Amino acid sequence: MDFNSLGENSIVHIVRKKPFEYLTGTLKSKTAKQQQSQYLLQQVQQPVDVVITVNGSDEVVPGIQQGMEAVEYRGSFYCTTADGAQQAIANMMQMASNGKAEMPYYDSILQKGEKYMEHLNPQYAEGKRQARSIKALEERQDAQDKKLDRILSRLDEFFDSPKK
Repeated sequence: MDFNSLGENSIVHIVRKKPFEYLTGTLKSKTAKQQQSQYLLQQVQQPVDVVITVNGSDEVVPGIQQGMEAVEYRGSFYCTTADGAQQAIANMMQMASNGKAEMPYYDSILQKGEKYMEHLNPQYAEGKRQARSIKALEERQDAQDKKLDRILSRLDEFFDSPKK
C-alpha cells in the first residue's frame, strides 16, 4: 500500500536514525495537487504532501511520489507497512554491522593520522608537543599534591595525637 492510497488515521511506521528508534504515527491528512497536462487531456498525478501525527506532534513529509511505500525524510524513514519498517531497520542494522567491522580501520586512521599530521605540519606538531608537556606537568602536579596531602594528614595526626 502506497502513501497515495493510505487513508486518514492509518498507521504510519517511523524509523528514526539518530537517536535510533521505532515508533508509529497516524496519517492526519494528505494533499495532492493534480494538474492537467497541456499536451494530454488527462490528469497528471503530482507528489503528495502528508501530515503525520507522532506523539501528539504533527510532522509534514512533503513531495512523496506516487507509488511510494517508504520514504526517507529528515533523518527518518516513513513507511506505510510494517514490512517497510522492517526493511529500513534491517538496512540500518547492516550499515551498523559494516561500520563496526570497519572500526579497526578508523582507529588506525586516527592513530597514524596524528603522526602524519605532526610530520607534515610543524605548527600542528608544536601544538601537540605543548599539549603533551602541559599534560605531563599536570600529572606531576597531581602526584605532588597527593604526596603533600598525605604528609599534611600525617602531621595533623602527629600534632593532634594525645601526648604520653
